[in-house]
Amino acid sequence: MNAPWNNEDLRRAFDADFDALVAFASRSKARVGFAFLRADGQVDLGRPLDARISARMTHVFALAQMRGTEGAAHLVSHGLAALTGPLRAANGSWYAEVVPTSETSATPVPRAVSSQRAQSAMIGAAAAALLAGHEEARALLADLDYDQDQRWWDPRSGSVREEIEAATGARSPLRRLSTNLDTAQAYLAAWEATGERAWFDRARSILRLVGEIAARCGFALPDLYDEEWRPLPASADQAPVELIRPGDTLPGLGFKAARLIGQTHAILTHMEEKPGPWMIDTATALYERALADGWTNEGVGGIVYTLDPAGQIAAPQRMHWVVCEAASAARVLAEVVDLSRAQNMAVDYARAIAWADSHARAGMGRWIHEVAPDGSVSMRVWEGRPDALTAARMLARGSAPIYLTVTGATARAGAPSPHGRSAA
Repeated sequence: MNAPWNNEDLRRAFDADFDALVAFASRSKARVGFAFLRADGQVDLGRPLDARISARMTHVFALAQMRGTEGAAHLVSHGLAALTGPLRAANGSWYAEVVPTSETSATPVPRAVSSQRAQSAMIGAAAAALLAGHEEARALLADLDYDQDQRWWDPRSGSVREEIEAATGARSPLRRLSTNLDTAQAYLAAWEATGERAWFDRARSILRLVGEIAARCGFALPDLYDEEWRPLPASADQAPVELIRPGDTLPGLGFKAARLIGQTHAILTHMEEKPGPWMIDTATALYERALADGWTNEGVGGIVYTLDPAGQIAAPQRMHWVVCEAASAARVLAEVVDLSRAQNMAVDYARAIAWADSHARAGMGRWIHEVAPDGSVSMRVWEGRPDALTAARMLARGSAPIYLTVTGATARAGAPSPHGRSAA
């Protein structure tokens, strides 16, 4: 199949955009870790250090180092220093947010919670750093593994918890599908970095749960659940989380779940292990439902953020991470479905990339996180450009085998030259 992701001109354009993205992201370097970037590329020093953002930036720079970007190794070391130093709590866990007081110390934000969203980002960053050659990341990854077993992993459901109060250790009953998908992705990278099968098995367990939830929900995925993994009803006394209301479904989660399930199927096949018979059908159903629910030609076009329980648009914003996941899902699934479906997915991929290029970028390396229905920049969820990882992953995927994560594929490809390109 003459797939667009194999096109050399597109590949060169993606490489150039990746380099520009890394250069822009490098502005986030703060005295501790990586800070929140405003839309103009300046650091927002009025915000606490967010462990999740800092870890995701560390992951980006590890990908850049593996691709041969000059100066990226230093940025990875800087990120690891924050994860092993000021972000580390006295009890061995990690803070989700801190206020740095020096280059080696910080004060936790009052009434802080520990967050699995931050923990999963740390796991991904540590795995990427280890694959990039930072041996000090191995001990960090081992500590994170222990913390997952002790506090976050719920063997009863085969999934992870969402939040824990830092002061009391009380565990929130809330469960989020987005957090579990992020975690499954991080676990797969940790498995590639260490070869320890437990990481892979936990990722597979999460995706099996996602498959079961998807079947119950008609393949349109809510994000918010109770501790028994029942979707929170629309009438629940739960405030919106980043524009996501209880009962709303997110096409972006459908694309991400489809990609990860399809990729896990490819991994099992590559290992000569039998994939679950449900995997391809479920991944395809998730993808097709997300596309049918999410894509609209109204206004600026693109993929809407959320739909209410009646299937009507609830949050019409177009998020950059959603269109990146749509393209990435089409790219992965095209290699595990039949040829006719694969050809349709190649068309979907090209359409998503064209939309992103026209509406989700303000220029080379400057991805707009949130777009309003009329095409203007929206700031309901994001006030700047603090996340570079989602776009970096999509740009770096290319034609690499899908039985490798983007992190693993980038590590396998290796640096293109001993000196490489500049990160700044």
